[in-house]
Amino acid sequence: MAPAFRAHGWMSVVRIKSVRSVFLFLSLAAGVVPACGQTEDPLHEALSRVAREASDFWHAAPTFLARETLKQKVIVTSPRDPSATQSGSDRRAPRAKDREIVSYYGFSAYSPAPEALHEFRCIISIDGKALLDTALAREKLRSVLDSRDDRSKRTLLGEFEKHSLGSSAIDFGQLILLFTRSNLDKYAFEVRRAALLGADPATVIGFQQRSGPESLHISDAGKKLLSRLEGELWIRKADFAVLRISLTAVRTENKAEIRDEARVEYMPAQGIVLPASVSYRRFVDGELRGENIYEYSDWQRADAR
Repeated sequence: MAPAFRAHGWMSVVRIKSVRSVFLFLSLAAGVVPACGQTEDPLHEALSRVAREASDFWHAAPTFLARETLKQKVIVTSPRDPSATQSGSDRRAPRAKDREIVSYYGFSAYSPAPEALHEFRCIISIDGKALLDTALAREKLRSVLDSRDDRSKRTLLGEFEKHSLGSSAIDFGQLILLFTRSNLDKYAFEVRRAALLGADPATVIGFQQRSGPESLHISDAGKKLLSRLEGELWIRKADFAVLRISLTAVRTENKAEIRDEARVEYMPAQGIVLPASVSYRRFVDGELRGENIYEYSDWQRADAR
């Protein structure tokens, strides 16, 4: 379902598995009950705030739409370099392909799993060429997301996949849902360091998945791999608001080290935190082979006119 990612001979799919958080009743609670009675532990206080923000996101994010700009870069292998052929080398010269896709963007769910949010887009333009009027794109997306028409939702997803370079990171905007109240016990957390993100002093909390089905899904050459989640939560020191979530997955394939990195920057908007940007990068033996940068602006309620 997710678009294919081509890089240095590998065919792969990278997506974050949609989080199914069963917390319809648990989310009514104000906070997280700290483990072992540690009511004064700053880490538990921070995670309690994160869980509340995740709950607010799950309830409210589907009522918002934004303008999304995706800038893609993929390193592909060109036909054999004539100079290399003459010298007897079998090397092929890499080259970069770029694409820019502007869309309206929002969240919804498929009917069989209404608790599992997914990202959907209605494309406005590709590489500067208009496909649909901005207002019409917004209205089309709003109408589809409000409906129970799963076929129309899959059509939107298919259109985006068709026009992308084949290297899109999927369903990363709602990464905060990994840390709902019911999910916190699935991770081991540790405070790693103090840092500065923009003008905000932050606390960096490392996390590593120890149980649960959530995972980074990677498919290479027809083989499906599941990578346990690990990364970092950047929390604003003043009030424990979520500023950034990052993920990293490293593995070896055909004697090459492949590293996938994803990062979501969050910002306060309309009373909740919403994604400001998403970046996904793949490195092969330390060299960048693909990049997707999503930027979001003009968050508005879907029913605004």
